[in-house]
Amino acid sequence: MQFARLSIDPDLFLKGVRPWVECESPSWDAAAVSRMMDKAAKHLHRMGAAVRTIPGEKGFGNCVFADFAPQIAAPGILILGHLDTVHPLGTIHGELPWREADGRCYGPGLYDMKGGNYLALEALRMLLANGLTPELPVRVLFTPDEESGSPSARHLIEEAARGAKYVLVPEGAEPNGNLVIGRFPVARFQVITRGKSSHALLQPGEARSALTAMARLVPRIEALASPECSVAVNFLQSGHPIAAVPTEALCGVVSTARSEERIEQLVSELQAVVVAEAAEGGEVRTYTRRPIWHASERDRALWAHAKALADDIGFSFDHHMAFGGSDGNFTGALGIPTLDCLGPVGANAHQLTENIEIASIEPRGRLLAGLLATLR
Repeated sequence: MQFARLSIDPDLFLKGVRPWVECESPSWDAAAVSRMMDKAAKHLHRMGAAVRTIPGEKGFGNCVFADFAPQIAAPGILILGHLDTVHPLGTIHGELPWREADGRCYGPGLYDMKGGNYLALEALRMLLANGLTPELPVRVLFTPDEESGSPSARHLIEEAARGAKYVLVPEGAEPNGNLVIGRFPVARFQVITRGKSSHALLQPGEARSALTAMARLVPRIEALASPECSVAVNFLQSGHPIAAVPTEALCGVVSTARSEERIEQLVSELQAVVVAEAAEGGEVRTYTRRPIWHASERDRALWAHAKALADDIGFSFDHHMAFGGSDGNFTGALGIPTLDCLGPVGANAHQLTENIEIASIEPRGRLLAGLLATLR
């Protein structure tokens, strides 16, 4: 195979991806995410793609769509990734600076998932530079809100996937290097309590504190977790720094389960707990849902193709169905053959020790190049 002679220089890769990591892009900061999208759009344009920036919706940043064969309307390969991260602005200068140590490289968003996105583009760039044009048209969609559950980009993801023959998701690979074909469902909820205000110092007995009601609720919500369904409160908002009893409190709840039915059961359980603790004005809202993605025969065939390429390159992996959502949930659930976790091997997503294994860059890049070169 012609692509087999290509190799990705880890040092050049790290030099190239570092500006992406240093362009911090927390999911909730639309301006910061859009700055990162502008950087990616310029990179894609330099590579020769027809690039379109799609304005953000629902308070999130912009999306970028790039087409490397705009003259061809046929279904092709969609590289699908997100450029939002979970780390606040300033993390790169404080708790998680860019550094290389003991065969690993650290930085906010490097593992989840700027490293994989950049590696997929580097694999494609090397193919094109060596005159190895993929047989299928290659398109790229970068989204701004995956870490928030993809509330604004889901319709764009599904629209792009319906025009694809294959979807490649370069999320960072877990330490065992496995690819993912199948993901369990993920849901995000907002729980709201309401009360009655008064002066917190002069008339405290006349009030009902929404914050106090929420404080009682939080441990009861997390107690709904089970081996079949994780439940965590990840966000809390209430009140102001003034002497008034809060009239509204909101918490965010994230959950993943082994079935859609278990998620539906959780909805009922949440509503019952809220009614019991906050009968007046309590509310449960479903914020986002990622559907379950069961691996199809076409997903398995795509994985087998990747496995054969890896065997030729000289490394190996298995596959599994993963907890924790990605935008691959949407494309896989639509029945579009999808491979997830194609990025560099790494560890500790969403933590201040997030990192990738430098030794995994070259083989994973060659695998991505092989897929782009050989899928038909």
